[in-house]
Amino acid sequence: MAERVGVRLEDVARAAGVSVATASRALNGSARRVRPEHAERVAAAARELRYFPNAQAQAMARGTTTVVSLVVGDITDPYFAEIASGAMRAADQAGLVLVITSTSGDPEREATVLQSTVGLRPRAVVLAVSRRTTSSAEPGIRALHEGGASIVALVSDDPDGHAIGAASPLVIGNRAGAAALADALVGQGHRDFLVLAGEPDVVTARARTAGFVEGLTRRGRTPSDDSIIAGPFTRDGGYDAMTRLLASGRRPGCVFAVNDVTAVGALAAIRDHGLEPGQDIAVAGFDDVRMLADVTPSLSTVHLPLDTIGEAAVQTALGEDAVSTFAGTVVLRASTRPRQ
Repeated sequence: MAERVGVRLEDVARAAGVSVATASRALNGSARRVRPEHAERVAAAARELRYFPNAQAQAMARGTTTVVSLVVGDITDPYFAEIASGAMRAADQAGLVLVITSTSGDPEREATVLQSTVGLRPRAVVLAVSRRTTSSAEPGIRALHEGGASIVALVSDDPDGHAIGAASPLVIGNRAGAAALADALVGQGHRDFLVLAGEPDVVTARARTAGFVEGLTRRGRTPSDDSIIAGPFTRDGGYDAMTRLLASGRRPGCVFAVNDVTAVGALAAIRDHGLEPGQDIAVAGFDDVRMLADVTPSLSTVHLPLDTIGEAAVQTALGEDAVSTFAGTVVLRASTRPRQ
């Protein structure tokens, strides 16, 4: 049969011999029951006419859609890409559609994105954003909750890091992981630490910086204030900060960058100054993103199971039993060779 163009719900109802209201309830999943014989006739007519239900009509009938919304900080960042991969797997397994939106790390855009997401009438929402202390996401989160969406937010293991309005927390061991990394690096014999701390109002960066300082302090290696350098939470941020530092004549023994992409920028800057990363200056990151597996020298870091985190976030938002806390695991590689 040739494909029909512009088939309407009225056409399906007429072919099935039922009212438009009955056809709508049968196709869009209303809570009101439809007699089985009517439902069968409507389904057969829809197949014959090649009619596909309207998603908005389904949302009106059910009060929600088959959409799971994932809001990330920056989809080009491998950290968020791996989380999205796991979230997509969980949505697929549940027979739902994952819609990904990026805030580009802008707190004002985050508020706009959340308000727009309300219009999708999603069944569930996962917030995996570069959350800032100045975030204005609360109205959007409240509107999503009032619209019937279940919301899960990735948060840090800070004492005050769990409350994000109506969102349920999925806790990431950012602070504890950074503290464990500091302890391990001191154990390797590293001294004179520098922290590329990212942007001071990014909650994740603050938690990792605080954890690393805490870990050093426990080992009697509290860094000075000028050893904690703020900058963009990006590869270029790491490169620029390290370039300025080396140009000033300073040469730290070990650099901790609060995420892997920042660490890669630091590695490049060290190499561009004629030094050997891992040998002349040790460098460590955080996240252990798969995309950077072939970086030379191999990067010491804190491993997070990012795709599993994304999967668990969606499962939790859908009401399934899933892990709600994820710890980081220190992984020491060639970029932080032990010192005598």
